[in-house]
Amino acid sequence: MTLNQNRHDTQIAIIGGGISGLWLLNLLRNQGYHALLFEKDALGGQQTFASQGMIHGGLKYALGGFTTTASETIKDMPNVWRNCIEGKGDIDLSGLEILSEDYYLFSDAALSSKVTAFLASKSLKARIDTLDRKDFPSAFASTSFRGRLYRLQDIVLNTPALIEKLRNKYSRYIYQCAPIVQNHEGRITGLHLNENDTLRADRYIFAAGSGNAQLIQNTQLSQTSMQIRPLQQVMVKGNLPTIFAHAVSLKAGSKPRITFTSHPHPDGQTVWYLGGNLAEEGVGKDPIDLIEDTKKELAALLPWIDLTDTSWATLNVDRAEPSQNTHARPDFPFVEAKDNAMVCWPTKLTLCPMLGDQVLEKLSTAQFTRHEETLLQLPTVQIAKTPWELAFD
Repeated sequence: MTLNQNRHDTQIAIIGGGISGLWLLNLLRNQGYHALLFEKDALGGQQTFASQGMIHGGLKYALGGFTTTASETIKDMPNVWRNCIEGKGDIDLSGLEILSEDYYLFSDAALSSKVTAFLASKSLKARIDTLDRKDFPSAFASTSFRGRLYRLQDIVLNTPALIEKLRNKYSRYIYQCAPIVQNHEGRITGLHLNENDTLRADRYIFAAGSGNAQLIQNTQLSQTSMQIRPLQQVMVKGNLPTIFAHAVSLKAGSKPRITFTSHPHPDGQTVWYLGGNLAEEGVGKDPIDLIEDTKKELAALLPWIDLTDTSWATLNVDRAEPSQNTHARPDFPFVEAKDNAMVCWPTKLTLCPMLGDQVLEKLSTAQFTRHEETLLQLPTVQIAKTPWELAFD
């Protein structure tokens, strides 16, 4: 540290302004910790806004006809989030906009009998409702729809509104900055914030998604490895009906053929954001070819919906996660703590509350110094634009 530098102290420094970093900032400050958050770009701009905003109960991981570790891990998450939205959870999300209180699963006619038998299993009965045609949402009211429709316990959040809600309560502790991690023989000794300021914390939490790999280099967490699971999502904008649903069919086997969420564009039109098997198989495809394939898929699944006056785009997404055997999708949030540092990945938006519980448990035995509250003279952070705003500006 040079003589000109100002050294600041706090209890917890969080790096990363996506859903996990903001969730942890709110949770830790609610618990009385002095915590600061640093984001180098804009809040929510990477994996958070690239997600579909689903708070799901894991049924999509059980489409093979049996429950899995992933489906059982997630099954209580919609209720945990609903409690927060009702102001009764660990984090107060009262008034948060929900894009849809209902999420659906629909099958094509060829798969109807198989899906019906599967969804009648005892393990899933309490988590799904079979709908009569009179109760179908308007997007499926056409007589051309001959499959089955089911309602799940899942909800879909407006992710920009979620990030804004998490930012607002503790905005004075959120800074735009790309800290450089300083360490001595693997132990983190501080953060270099800029040419004038350094920060020393009792604990450092890395919650920067794909950025974690660089942050933990040369620290005692450097043996923690990260994997990237790529996707190429498709976006369709137009005067479209809202659809929040998994499309399942014999073609896609045990995975959703397409996962639909619908998002408002600033110009008043609706954007379908399409994931599922479509996005996994789209990796490496030319965007033009993927869009043409998607048009054929939608024509087969939703032939009654007119897509002639629509705009199309794709988005490459790199989902950062802790490394798994065979590169599989993780079933749980991940938190690793060594010495005075911690690295975490929620692995799924819906699992953020579980991630928060794990972090609190690891901090419960830590020793903290009593510091005066630290406020820094650094720029504030804006909320990022969504992928559909960027694609269809």
